Amino acid sequence: MPRWRFVHAADLHLDSPFVGLQEVQPDLARELLEATFASFRGVVDLCLEAGAEFLLLAGDLFDQPQGSLKAQLYLRRELKRLADAGLETFIVYGNHDHLGGRGVRLEWPPGVTIFSARQVEVAEVRRRGETLARIFGLSHGGAAEAANLTQRFPAAPPGPFAVGLLHANLDRNPDHDDYAPCTLADLARVSYDYWALGHIHQPGVRKAAQPTVVYAGNPQGRHLKEPGPRGCYLVEVDGHLARPQFKATGTIHWEEVPVDLSGLEKVDQVLAALQKIVEDRRPQPPQQGAVLRVALQGRGAVHRELKLPGTLNDLLEETRRQGSSSKPWVWVETLAAATAPDFDLAALSQGQNLVATVLARLAEARQAPAMPPEIQEMLDPVFKQALARPHLPPSPAWPEVLDEVTAQLLSRLLPEED
Repeated sequence: MPRWRFVHAADLHLDSPFVGLQEVQPDLARELLEATFASFRGVVDLCLEAGAEFLLLAGDLFDQPQGSLKAQLYLRRELKRLADAGLETFIVYGNHDHLGGRGVRLEWPPGVTIFSARQVEVAEVRRRGETLARIFGLSHGGAAEAANLTQRFPAAPPGPFAVGLLHANLDRNPDHDDYAPCTLADLARVSYDYWALGHIHQPGVRKAAQPTVVYAGNPQGRHLKEPGPRGCYLVEVDGHLARPQFKATGTIHWEEVPVDLSGLEKVDQVLAALQKIVEDRRPQPPQQGAVLRVALQGRGAVHRELKLPGTLNDLLEETRRQGSSSKPWVWVETLAAATAPDFDLAALSQGQNLVATVLARLAEARQAPAMPPEIQEMLDPVFKQALARPHLPPSPAWPEVLDEVTAQLLSRLLPEED
Protein backbone atom coordinates (compact mmCIF):
# COMPACT_ATOMS: atom_id res chain seq x y z
CA MET A 1 0.00 0.00 0.00
CA PRO A 2 1.45 3.44 -0.89
CA ARG A 3 2.05 5.99 1.84
CA TRP A 4 -0.95 8.03 2.90
CA ARG A 5 -1.81 10.80 5.36
CA PHE A 6 -4.30 11.88 7.97
CA VAL A 7 -4.64 14.90 10.29
CA HIS A 8 -5.02 14.72 14.08
CA ALA A 9 -6.44 17.73 15.95
CA ALA A 10 -8.08 18.26 19.35
CA ASP A 11 -9.27 20.79 21.92
CA LEU A 12 -10.70 23.31 19.47
CA HIS A 13 -12.75 25.05 22.23
CA LEU A 14 -14.54 26.89 19.45
CA ASP A 15 -16.82 28.95 21.67
CA SER A 16 -14.22 29.65 24.36
CA PRO A 17 -13.88 33.32 25.35
CA PHE A 18 -10.45 34.84 25.75
CA VAL A 19 -9.92 35.55 29.43
CA GLY A 20 -7.58 37.70 31.44
CA LEU A 21 -7.25 40.53 28.92
CA GLN A 22 -7.66 44.09 30.00
CA GLU A 23 -8.84 46.81 27.64
CA VAL A 24 -8.19 45.92 24.00
CA GLN A 25 -8.85 47.97 20.88
CA PRO A 26 -12.20 46.92 19.33
CA ASP A 27 -10.70 45.64 16.07
CA LEU A 28 -8.15 43.54 17.95
CA ALA A 29 -10.86 42.24 20.28
CA ARG A 30 -12.83 40.97 17.29
CA GLU A 31 -9.80 39.09 15.98
CA LEU A 32 -9.27 37.52 19.42
CA LEU A 33 -12.88 36.36 19.56
CA GLU A 34 -12.61 34.78 16.11
CA ALA A 35 -9.16 33.23 16.61
CA THR A 36 -10.35 29.74 17.62
CA PHE A 37 -12.55 29.64 14.52
CA ALA A 38 -9.78 30.87 12.22
CA SER A 39 -7.35 28.29 13.60
CA PHE A 40 -9.74 25.42 12.85
CA ARG A 41 -10.16 26.75 9.33
CA GLY A 42 -6.40 26.30 9.11
CA VAL A 43 -6.77 22.65 10.19
CA VAL A 44 -9.32 22.02 7.43
CA ASP A 45 -7.14 23.83 4.88
CA LEU A 46 -4.24 21.58 5.87
CA CYS A 47 -6.36 18.45 5.31
CA LEU A 48 -7.25 19.60 1.81
CA GLU A 49 -3.84 20.92 0.82
CA ALA A 50 -1.91 17.91 2.16
CA GLY A 51 -4.16 15.33 0.53
CA ALA A 52 -5.18 13.77 3.86
CA GLU A 53 -7.48 10.76 3.84
CA PHE A 54 -9.39 11.77 6.96
CA LEU A 55 -9.46 14.06 10.02
CA LEU A 56 -9.42 12.92 13.66
CA LEU A 57 -10.84 15.25 16.36
CA ALA A 58 -9.97 14.08 19.88
CA GLY A 59 -12.49 15.91 22.07
CA ASP A 60 -13.33 19.32 23.49
CA LEU A 61 -14.43 20.68 20.15
CA PHE A 62 -16.58 23.10 22.15
CA ASP A 63 -16.09 24.76 25.51
CA GLN A 64 -19.51 23.66 26.77
CA PRO A 65 -21.59 20.50 26.24
CA GLN A 66 -22.90 20.57 22.64
CA GLY A 67 -21.43 24.03 22.15
CA SER A 68 -23.10 27.25 21.13
CA LEU A 69 -25.22 27.29 18.00
CA LYS A 70 -22.68 29.61 16.38
CA ALA A 71 -19.86 27.15 17.06
CA GLN A 72 -21.82 24.14 15.83
CA LEU A 73 -22.86 25.88 12.63
CA TYR A 74 -19.27 26.91 11.99
CA LEU A 75 -17.97 23.38 12.62
CA ARG A 76 -20.61 21.91 10.32
CA ARG A 77 -19.67 24.29 7.51
CA GLU A 78 -15.98 23.40 7.83
CA LEU A 79 -16.63 19.66 7.99
CA LYS A 80 -18.84 19.94 4.91
CA ARG A 81 -15.82 21.35 3.07
CA LEU A 82 -14.05 18.09 3.89
CA ALA A 83 -17.07 15.94 3.03
CA ASP A 84 -17.45 17.66 -0.34
CA ALA A 85 -13.82 16.72 -1.07
CA GLY A 86 -14.38 13.09 -0.03
CA LEU A 87 -12.64 13.31 3.35
CA GLU A 88 -14.17 11.68 6.41
CA THR A 89 -14.06 13.08 9.95
CA PHE A 90 -14.00 10.98 13.12
CA ILE A 91 -14.94 12.64 16.43
CA VAL A 92 -14.90 11.79 20.12
CA TYR A 93 -16.15 14.24 22.72
CA GLY A 94 -14.26 15.14 25.91
CA ASN A 95 -14.98 16.55 29.34
CA HIS A 96 -16.01 20.00 28.11
CA ASP A 97 -18.36 18.87 25.33
CA HIS A 98 -19.41 15.49 26.77
CA LEU A 99 -22.43 13.70 25.37
CA GLY A 100 -24.36 13.96 28.65
CA GLY A 101 -25.07 17.66 28.16
CA ARG A 102 -28.19 19.26 26.77
CA GLY A 103 -28.34 21.79 24.02
CA VAL A 104 -29.02 22.35 20.35
CA ARG A 105 -28.05 19.27 18.34
CA LEU A 106 -27.36 19.62 14.64
CA GLU A 107 -27.13 16.98 11.96
CA TRP A 108 -23.62 16.57 10.62
CA PRO A 109 -22.55 16.17 6.99
CA PRO A 110 -22.15 12.72 5.43
CA GLY A 111 -18.84 11.11 6.33
CA VAL A 112 -18.78 12.52 9.89
CA THR A 113 -18.63 9.78 12.55
CA ILE A 114 -19.26 10.63 16.21
CA PHE A 115 -18.30 7.84 18.59
CA SER A 116 -20.63 6.87 21.42
CA ALA A 117 -19.93 7.19 25.14
CA ARG A 118 -21.66 3.88 25.88
CA GLN A 119 -19.07 1.57 24.35
CA VAL A 120 -16.01 1.61 22.14
CA GLU A 121 -17.02 1.66 18.49
CA VAL A 122 -14.95 0.94 15.41
CA ALA A 123 -15.18 2.66 12.04
CA GLU A 124 -13.41 1.60 8.87
CA VAL A 125 -11.86 3.85 6.26
CA ARG A 126 -12.10 2.12 2.90
CA ARG A 127 -10.34 3.08 -0.30
CA ARG A 128 -10.53 1.28 -3.63
CA GLY A 129 -12.37 -1.64 -2.07
CA GLU A 130 -9.82 -2.19 0.71
CA THR A 131 -9.76 -1.18 4.37
CA LEU A 132 -7.16 1.55 4.78
CA ALA A 133 -7.54 2.01 8.56
CA ARG A 134 -9.69 1.11 11.53
CA ILE A 135 -10.57 3.86 14.02
CA PHE A 136 -11.51 2.83 17.57
CA GLY A 137 -13.18 5.63 19.53
CA LEU A 138 -15.00 6.38 22.78
CA SER A 139 -16.53 9.70 23.89
CA HIS A 140 -16.97 11.05 27.41
CA GLY A 141 -20.49 10.63 28.77
CA GLY A 142 -20.10 13.19 31.57
CA ALA A 143 -18.11 16.20 32.71
CA ALA A 144 -15.80 14.38 35.14
CA GLU A 145 -14.90 10.94 33.80
CA ALA A 146 -12.79 9.27 36.50
CA ALA A 147 -12.44 5.82 34.91
CA ASN A 148 -9.51 4.62 32.83
CA LEU A 149 -11.36 4.42 29.52
CA THR A 150 -8.49 2.64 27.75
CA GLN A 151 -9.48 -0.54 29.62
CA ARG A 152 -12.63 -0.67 27.50
CA PHE A 153 -10.77 -0.66 24.19
CA PRO A 154 -10.47 -4.06 22.46
CA ALA A 155 -7.21 -5.38 21.08
CA ALA A 156 -6.66 -4.61 17.42
CA PRO A 157 -7.01 -7.64 15.13
CA PRO A 158 -4.26 -8.23 12.57
CA GLY A 159 -4.69 -6.23 9.42
CA PRO A 160 -5.02 -2.54 8.58
CA PHE A 161 -3.53 0.45 10.41
CA ALA A 162 -5.29 0.81 13.79
CA VAL A 163 -5.99 4.11 15.56
CA GLY A 164 -7.28 4.75 19.07
CA LEU A 165 -9.16 8.06 19.43
CA LEU A 166 -9.60 9.28 23.00
CA HIS A 167 -9.72 12.34 25.28
CA ALA A 168 -7.57 11.34 28.27
CA ASN A 169 -4.99 12.39 30.85
CA LEU A 170 -1.87 10.37 30.11
CA ASP A 171 0.33 9.77 33.17
CA ARG A 172 -1.96 12.02 35.25
CA ASN A 173 -0.55 15.33 34.06
CA PRO A 174 -0.97 17.71 37.05
CA ASP A 175 -1.60 20.73 34.81
CA HIS A 176 -4.95 19.31 33.63
CA ASP A 177 -8.01 17.82 35.30
CA ASP A 178 -7.46 14.12 35.94
CA TYR A 179 -10.19 12.84 33.65
CA ALA A 180 -9.92 9.43 31.94
CA PRO A 181 -6.44 8.83 33.40
CA CYS A 182 -4.21 6.24 31.71
CA THR A 183 -0.60 5.19 31.22
CA LEU A 184 1.58 4.36 28.24
CA ALA A 185 1.37 0.71 29.26
CA ASP A 186 -2.44 0.93 28.99
CA LEU A 187 -2.14 2.29 25.46
CA ALA A 188 0.37 -0.36 24.40
CA ARG A 189 -1.85 -3.20 25.64
CA VAL A 190 -4.25 -3.14 22.67
CA SER A 191 -1.57 -3.08 19.94
CA TYR A 192 -2.85 -0.05 18.03
CA ASP A 193 -0.47 1.71 15.67
CA TYR A 194 -1.42 5.28 16.67
CA TRP A 195 -3.18 6.88 19.62
CA ALA A 196 -4.77 10.24 18.79
CA LEU A 197 -5.21 11.95 22.16
CA GLY A 198 -6.86 15.14 23.34
CA HIS A 199 -7.13 16.98 26.70
CA ILE A 200 -3.51 18.16 27.16
CA HIS A 201 -3.18 21.49 25.36
CA GLN A 202 0.60 21.31 24.89
CA PRO A 203 1.28 19.53 21.58
CA GLY A 204 3.79 16.72 21.57
CA VAL A 205 4.72 13.19 20.56
CA ARG A 206 4.66 11.19 23.79
CA LYS A 207 5.88 7.95 22.20
CA ALA A 208 7.42 7.57 18.75
CA ALA A 209 6.33 4.04 17.85
CA GLN A 210 4.71 0.76 18.93
CA PRO A 211 2.39 2.57 19.45
CA THR A 212 2.87 6.17 18.32
CA VAL A 213 1.20 8.32 21.00
CA VAL A 214 0.49 11.97 20.23
CA TYR A 215 -1.25 14.91 21.87
CA ALA A 216 -2.33 17.31 19.15
CA GLY A 217 -2.59 20.21 21.60
CA ASN A 218 -5.04 23.00 20.82
CA PRO A 219 -5.05 24.74 17.42
CA GLN A 220 -5.11 28.17 19.08
CA GLY A 221 -3.67 29.28 22.42
CA ARG A 222 -6.31 31.12 24.44
CA HIS A 223 -4.29 32.83 27.18
CA LEU A 224 -0.78 33.40 28.49
CA LYS A 225 -0.62 29.93 30.03
CA GLU A 226 -0.79 28.55 26.49
CA PRO A 227 2.21 30.25 24.85
CA GLY A 228 4.16 29.22 21.80
CA PRO A 229 3.07 27.59 18.53
CA ARG A 230 -0.30 25.81 18.53
CA GLY A 231 -1.71 23.61 15.83
CA CYS A 232 -2.27 19.97 14.88
CA TYR A 233 -0.39 16.98 13.45
CA LEU A 234 -0.13 15.82 9.86
CA VAL A 235 0.63 12.10 10.07
CA GLU A 236 2.19 10.14 7.22
CA VAL A 237 1.57 6.39 7.33
CA ASP A 238 3.86 3.82 5.74
CA GLY A 239 2.50 0.35 6.43
CA HIS A 240 2.12 0.31 10.22
CA LEU A 241 4.64 3.12 10.81
CA ALA A 242 3.32 6.62 11.63
CA ARG A 243 5.39 9.77 11.17
CA PRO A 244 3.64 12.74 12.84
CA GLN A 245 4.68 16.26 11.89
CA PHE A 246 3.46 19.30 13.84
CA LYS A 247 1.76 22.01 11.78
CA ALA A 248 1.04 25.43 13.31
CA THR A 249 -2.48 26.80 12.82
CA GLY A 250 -2.78 29.41 15.60
CA THR A 251 -3.35 32.91 14.29
CA ILE A 252 -2.47 34.69 17.55
CA HIS A 253 0.30 33.73 19.96
CA TRP A 254 0.94 34.64 23.58
CA GLU A 255 4.22 35.35 25.31
CA GLU A 256 5.58 36.57 28.63
CA VAL A 257 8.63 38.75 28.04
CA PRO A 258 11.14 39.73 30.76
CA VAL A 259 13.16 42.87 29.96
CA ASP A 260 16.39 43.48 31.88
CA LEU A 261 16.94 47.20 32.47
CA SER A 262 20.19 46.80 34.42
CA GLY A 263 22.44 49.79 33.89
CA LEU A 264 19.83 51.97 32.15
CA GLU A 265 19.60 55.55 33.37
CA LYS A 266 16.82 57.26 31.37
CA VAL A 267 13.23 56.37 30.60
CA ASP A 268 13.76 56.95 26.86
CA GLN A 269 16.20 54.02 26.96
CA VAL A 270 13.40 51.91 28.42
CA LEU A 271 11.05 53.02 25.64
CA ALA A 272 13.65 52.07 23.02
CA ALA A 273 13.98 48.62 24.62
CA LEU A 274 10.21 48.17 24.57
CA GLN A 275 9.98 49.25 20.94
CA LYS A 276 12.60 46.67 20.03
CA ILE A 277 10.66 43.99 21.89
CA VAL A 278 7.53 44.86 19.91
CA GLU A 279 9.25 44.63 16.54
CA ASP A 280 11.16 41.47 17.46
CA ARG A 281 7.89 39.78 18.49
CA ARG A 282 5.79 41.04 15.58
CA PRO A 283 4.71 37.82 13.82
CA GLN A 284 4.74 37.14 10.11
CA PRO A 285 1.59 36.58 8.04
CA PRO A 286 -0.60 34.55 7.97
CA GLN A 287 -0.48 35.03 11.76
CA GLN A 288 -2.66 37.94 12.82
CA GLY A 289 -1.04 39.11 16.01
CA ALA A 290 0.73 38.57 19.33
CA VAL A 291 -0.28 39.33 22.91
CA LEU A 292 2.60 40.10 25.29
CA ARG A 293 2.88 40.47 29.04
CA VAL A 294 6.05 42.46 29.69
CA ALA A 295 7.92 42.53 33.00
CA LEU A 296 10.66 45.12 33.56
CA GLN A 297 13.47 43.77 35.74
CA GLY A 298 16.96 44.61 36.92
CA ARG A 299 18.78 47.35 38.84
CA GLY A 300 19.57 50.75 37.53
CA ALA A 301 19.18 54.48 37.96
CA VAL A 302 16.09 54.41 35.71
CA HIS A 303 14.22 52.69 38.55
CA ARG A 304 13.59 56.10 40.12
CA GLU A 305 11.98 57.46 36.93
CA LEU A 306 9.82 54.37 36.58
CA LYS A 307 8.48 55.00 40.08
CA LEU A 308 7.18 58.46 39.15
CA PRO A 309 3.37 58.64 38.85
CA GLY A 310 2.10 57.96 35.32
CA THR A 311 5.43 56.80 33.85
CA LEU A 312 4.54 53.14 33.43
CA ASN A 313 1.09 53.94 32.05
CA ASP A 314 2.56 56.36 29.50
CA LEU A 315 5.13 53.77 28.43
CA LEU A 316 2.37 51.19 28.05
CA GLU A 317 0.20 53.49 25.93
CA GLU A 318 3.09 54.39 23.62
CA THR A 319 4.14 50.75 23.26
CA ARG A 320 0.56 49.74 22.45
CA ARG A 321 0.31 52.54 19.89
CA GLN A 322 3.40 51.27 18.12
CA GLY A 323 2.35 47.62 18.35
CA SER A 324 -1.09 48.18 16.84
CA SER A 325 0.05 50.64 14.17
CA SER A 326 0.66 47.92 11.57
CA LYS A 327 -0.30 44.36 10.73
CA PRO A 328 0.29 41.78 12.10
CA TRP A 329 -0.30 43.58 15.37
CA VAL A 330 1.38 43.28 18.78
CA TRP A 331 -0.68 44.05 21.88
CA VAL A 332 1.09 44.57 25.20
CA GLU A 333 -1.51 43.41 27.68
CA THR A 334 0.36 44.50 30.81
CA LEU A 335 3.60 46.30 31.63
CA ALA A 336 4.85 45.57 35.14
CA ALA A 337 7.95 46.92 36.88
CA ALA A 338 9.92 44.74 39.28
CA THR A 339 13.04 46.90 39.10
CA ALA A 340 15.20 48.06 41.98
CA PRO A 341 17.67 50.89 42.57
CA ASP A 342 21.41 50.56 42.22
CA PHE A 343 23.42 49.96 45.38
CA ASP A 344 27.12 50.73 45.76
CA LEU A 345 28.01 47.52 47.58
CA ALA A 346 31.65 48.50 48.08
CA ALA A 347 30.69 51.75 49.83
CA LEU A 348 27.91 50.13 51.86
CA SER A 349 30.30 47.42 53.09
CA GLN A 350 32.43 50.03 54.86
CA GLY A 351 31.72 51.07 58.42
CA GLN A 352 30.32 49.46 61.55
CA ASN A 353 26.59 49.73 60.88
CA LEU A 354 23.94 47.02 60.38
CA VAL A 355 24.08 47.16 56.58
CA ALA A 356 27.84 46.56 56.56
CA THR A 357 27.43 43.64 58.97
CA VAL A 358 24.74 42.05 56.78
CA LEU A 359 26.86 42.40 53.64
CA ALA A 360 29.84 40.85 55.45
CA ARG A 361 27.76 37.80 56.39
CA LEU A 362 26.50 37.47 52.83
CA ALA A 363 30.07 37.69 51.51
CA GLU A 364 31.01 34.81 53.84
CA ALA A 365 28.07 32.78 52.55
CA ARG A 366 29.30 33.25 48.98
CA GLN A 367 32.42 31.26 49.83
CA ALA A 368 30.34 28.09 50.10
CA PRO A 369 30.68 25.97 46.92
CA ALA A 370 26.98 25.05 46.95
CA MET A 371 23.74 25.73 48.73
CA PRO A 372 23.99 24.64 52.38
CA PRO A 373 21.98 21.46 53.11
CA GLU A 374 19.74 23.14 55.66
CA ILE A 375 18.59 25.74 53.09
CA GLN A 376 18.16 23.09 50.38
CA GLU A 377 15.94 21.15 52.78
CA MET A 378 13.71 24.21 53.23
CA LEU A 379 13.37 24.78 49.46
CA ASP A 380 12.88 21.17 48.34
CA PRO A 381 9.29 20.77 49.60
CA VAL A 382 8.27 23.77 47.49
CA PHE A 383 10.12 22.97 44.27
CA LYS A 384 9.28 19.25 44.40
CA GLN A 385 5.59 19.72 45.16
CA ALA A 386 3.62 18.36 42.18
CA LEU A 387 0.96 21.09 42.10
CA ALA A 388 3.42 23.96 42.52
CA ARG A 389 6.17 22.69 40.20
CA PRO A 390 4.53 23.70 36.87
CA HIS A 391 4.23 27.30 38.08
CA LEU A 392 7.79 27.69 39.43
CA PRO A 393 11.15 28.22 37.74
CA PRO A 394 13.84 25.55 38.20
CA SER A 395 15.29 25.34 41.69
CA PRO A 396 17.73 28.31 41.87
CA ALA A 397 21.49 27.98 42.17
CA TRP A 398 23.19 29.22 45.34
CA PRO A 399 24.63 32.45 43.80
CA GLU A 400 21.17 33.35 42.47
CA VAL A 401 19.65 32.85 45.92
CA LEU A 402 22.28 35.13 47.48
CA ASP A 403 21.77 37.81 44.82
CA GLU A 404 18.04 37.86 45.52
CA VAL A 405 18.54 37.86 49.31
CA THR A 406 21.00 40.77 49.00
CA ALA A 407 18.58 42.79 46.88
CA GLN A 408 15.62 42.15 49.19
CA LEU A 409 17.52 42.96 52.37
CA LEU A 410 19.02 46.19 51.04
CA SER A 411 15.63 47.34 49.73
CA ARG A 412 14.26 46.96 53.24
CA LEU A 413 17.25 48.30 55.14
CA LEU A 414 17.66 51.33 52.87
CA PRO A 415 14.09 52.43 52.03
CA GLU A 416 15.27 55.96 51.37
CA GLU A 417 17.19 54.64 48.34
CA ASP A 418 13.96 53.35 46.84
